[in-house]
Amino acid sequence: MAGGGVAHADAATGPTWLPCGDRGAECATVEVPLDWAKPGGERITLAVSRQRATDRAHRLGVLFFNPGGPGGPAVSVVRDEPDLFPQGLRDRFDVVGVDPRGVGESKPAIACEKPPMDPEVDHFPRDRAEFDRLVAYNRDVAEGCRRATGPLVDHVDTVSVAKDFDAVRRALGERQVSWLGLSYGSLLGATYAQLFPRRVRAAVLDGAVDHTVGSRRLALDEAVVSEDVFARFTAWCAEDTTCALHGRDIAAEYGNLLDHPPGGVTAAEIGYGMYSGLSLRSQWPRVAEILVPALAEDPDASAFAGIGSDAAYRVIGCHDFPSTVHGYTDLAARQREIRAAAPVTRGYVEGWDVQAGCLGWPIRAANPWGPTPVRGAARVLVVSGEHDPATPHSWGVGLAAQIRGSRLLTWTGVGHTAFFNDPDTLAGEVRHLVG
Repeated sequence: MAGGGVAHADAATGPTWLPCGDRGAECATVEVPLDWAKPGGERITLAVSRQRATDRAHRLGVLFFNPGGPGGPAVSVVRDEPDLFPQGLRDRFDVVGVDPRGVGESKPAIACEKPPMDPEVDHFPRDRAEFDRLVAYNRDVAEGCRRATGPLVDHVDTVSVAKDFDAVRRALGERQVSWLGLSYGSLLGATYAQLFPRRVRAAVLDGAVDHTVGSRRLALDEAVVSEDVFARFTAWCAEDTTCALHGRDIAAEYGNLLDHPPGGVTAAEIGYGMYSGLSLRSQWPRVAEILVPALAEDPDASAFAGIGSDAAYRVIGCHDFPSTVHGYTDLAARQREIRAAAPVTRGYVEGWDVQAGCLGWPIRAANPWGPTPVRGAARVLVVSGEHDPATPHSWGVGLAAQIRGSRLLTWTGVGHTAFFNDPDTLAGEVRHLVG
């Protein structure tokens, strides 16, 4: 770690912080049980970073930050990118990033022997033989993950992670903490509030995830909004002469690209890459530039090569969002449904990746689909966008309904989370946390 080291501590004794990085951060580690049902058993190590409040006289406490995922590390964000956080938060809070168990710099790490996605194994099987091949591949992946990860593979669900965060709270000596959870981090924050409602001072859950929707709606809801966002992208390109594809029939050309992907890349890699690129409104000009060579007469789509889920995303995702597909006939019906709903973008969304990638997964889901009822947590703000392709607005409505006393803040722009896409709504989040 550049610029310093990491001090180690048990949750009971508190961390000793050492300088790390080159932006004024401090880092430490905290030990927690591998299995929270056996608190006296084997231990694992969580990596933690913090940027201390700049206005110490008016410090409000600790703000836990989780950027999403599942499997998104927070230590490097807090350590190396403090300017990502509005000054109003940096002034008043110790901003703390924790790499969830198995993720980032926490030890041991989730690892798999095979990549969760293989370009040769189609997530949209055309017949029963391809379906069986997908199921067999997923099982092989899971078995390799178990061998490479060890016993941790059974304990990386969101409930276990939420308990880890409370252990970090105790180690920091804080009676209460504030939360800023983005995307999957909204589910983590809600789960923390469900388990430890009195420990929540204030929370913002931005890009809300509703853990009741099941894998069919997880995919279908995202596909519907992604189709809408793609249409908005093409409309912007038609109006803005700076768009690299201005004046072209992008939808038709993109459909042809998916039908005839150039050598070295698959339709799935292109589709999932577009889904990711369109999630940030600020990236639309870059997305258009990337599409130019892909749509050329002699196409080059190498920028999309290798796009797919990593080990942590797959293993954690299958714990929290297990596939509810019941055989080939069921999946075939869901394919027809999603492609009717998204004829241009064709359903290449995270929800389909999870639904297809967790199909046949042999590791028991430790936190399967179900509500996240929260009672007694103060000042929870659920933030949801009307044109968010990764966490559709209906999920924000659903999550807010499960949190007694929460407030739903809806923003009307385009993109995944207001934090990354809408400065005015982000300013409202800061006011909520500071207030």
